Order: sequence, then C-alpha cells, then structure tokens
Amino acid sequence: MNISAEKKWKKFHARLVGTLVHLDEPQVVLLDHGFDAKIIGVAIDKYGYDYPFLGAEISFTQLQRYHREFVDLRYLFLMPKWKKWYIFDLGKMDAAGSIPLRIASQAEYTNEEHLPAAGFFARNHTHALDVDPIEASQKQTYLIDGSWSPTDLSTFFGKINDLYSFFLGLKKFTSPNATIEQQRKLIDAFTEHALRGGSSYVSFYTDLKNLLGIDERLAMGGIKKESPGYVTIEGRGEILEELIQAFTIYNKNLNEIRELYKDLHSYLSKMGLLKAGPDFYGISLASTEQIRRYSSKISELLEIDYELIELLTHQHPLLSAKILLSHCRRLEKYTLFFTEGRVKLPPKS
Repeated sequence: MNISAEKKWKKFHARLVGTLVHLDEPQVVLLDHGFDAKIIGVAIDKYGYDYPFLGAEISFTQLQRYHREFVDLRYLFLMPKWKKWYIFDLGKMDAAGSIPLRIASQAEYTNEEHLPAAGFFARNHTHALDVDPIEASQKQTYLIDGSWSPTDLSTFFGKINDLYSFFLGLKKFTSPNATIEQQRKLIDAFTEHALRGGSSYVSFYTDLKNLLGIDERLAMGGIKKESPGYVTIEGRGEILEELIQAFTIYNKNLNEIRELYKDLHSYLSKMGLLKAGPDFYGISLASTEQIRRYSSKISELLEIDYELIELLTHQHPLLSAKILLSHCRRLEKYTLFFTEGRVKLPPKS
C-alpha cells in the first residue's frame, strides 16, 4: 500500500457509487471517498459548471442511519461526521467513475440555497443503487462440508476475526479521517504486549477488536451445519474482501512464506529473542538488519506494507517480526480449513 499516494487520491477525487434521485438530471448522488468516508451530494446552481454539486463527507454509520430513516438528508449536510464539504462537477467524471473534488468554502456549504430542505428522507429516493452499500457488500458466505464440531466453528470464526481485526486496524490507522487518539490507541495495541507466548498474542488481537466500533465488528450470521452447508460472516465489506484477497495471495506464495517463516522463527530462537519483550532493545545492528530482511520479505510476499507495521511498532524490529509471524500463523490455520476440503468460496456470479 502506498499510503501517501492513497491519501492524495482520497483528498482530491472520489468515485461515483450511484444516483439516488434523478429528476430530468441527477439531483442526489453518492460517492465513495475511501475507508469510512462517503460523500452525499445534492445538485446546486453554480456558474461555470456542467452539473455542479455540493457534497458532505459522512461516515459509514451516518449512511446507515440515513438509509434507515433515522435522519433526513439535511441533517447529513449540517452535521457530517468528518466536517468536510466539497464542490464537484458530475460532468468531469472520467470513464472509471472518478470525480475531481475541491473543498467548499464556508459561504458555499452554509448557503441555504444549496442545502436540502428538512424532511427529505431515503424513502423519497427515485432510484435504488445496483449494489446496496449498506447490506449486500457487508456479507461473505463460506460453503462448508464434512464434519463440523462447535469447536471447529469457533476456531474458524476466531481466525477470521483475528485477521479481520488486523486488516481493519491497518486501514483505520491510514485513513485520512483517523483522529490522533485513534492512531495512538492502535500504536498502543502494537507496542504494549510482551508477545512472548500464546496469551499475549491473544491480548494483542483482543485489543484490536476492542478498538472497533459497533458497526465495524465482525459477526457470524446464518449457519447451516449440514453437509454441505454454509457460514455467513457479516462485517465491513472492503475488509471481508481484503481477507479473501489475503487468502489468495497466501496460497500463491505458500511455499516461500512457509520457508521464510521457518527461517525467521529459527533465527529469533537461536538469538534468544523469542521470549524477549517490547522493552528489549539490546539487539545488535547485524541482528536488527537480518530480522528486518526476513520481515520485509515476508511482508512483500503477503503484500502488506512493512513500513506501516514498523510505524505502528515504533520501528521495533522484534515486535514487527513477531506480529508478522503471528499473522502468518493465523493465515495458515485459516487456509487449513480450505486445504482439508471443508471450506470453499462460492462461485462468482
């Protein structure tokens, strides 16, 4: 992940999700502006634009509340979660659906002529989105077969939950909407555990889960345990998709990742570092460089930003290495269910 490039894109462009109200021309549209950021836009009159819009940047939770008619459209423009408003021209959209943005002035986003009237709710939409951003994109079904005990189901869900929390934590930290307090708590989660054995790793992933909002947490939906059956997991759609991608990447580089895992684990054991905690900085320069070489290569094969892991651990090579090893173990156990033939993904429609 190129963090600086991703932030730049999010700042200056957004992607059209769909039109919510169309009366001769689009009147209300929804844009995707990256993680936990949607822009809802209303058509306005503005000289020099083909199809000018004022947009308010709202959170995923606000979009849910609007979708369920707990708030009206005007509220989203008066109280957007991220306190950002934009002017954009729908006529400037490119073939990929990307639209350039500019930050609206206070005079523009407080202009009553631009703001929607009170009492306009989601039920007044003239169009439904082809892909519902609230419901359909938040579920992932796994097809299961063979014999499943309650412990098996718990283990399978537990590994998915750990991986989901890890990916969501990285995503939240790099979000342009992340607060200093949110970033500090994520750094604390990555730095405050001894990581000397099983229980401390459990505490690390528990901390990551505890930092998630109610609307972000993973849940097990429908279960049918007959053979064949299914398990439905519900959570943030983009993170569920990232987990599926991680499974594909892990399998593609399986042998190399396993070999590097073995080499890094053996090296830490030989150097007496497996039981060393986060307060241990007495690592020689040669050992530091070797640990970072192994960790960087594993991150590259997993397609994880190693610089981001290092940032979260305050450049502590041992913590970074141990977290990457724990991530590999969870990917290995998650993948094992597929290897055993007990889990597969549904065919793409």
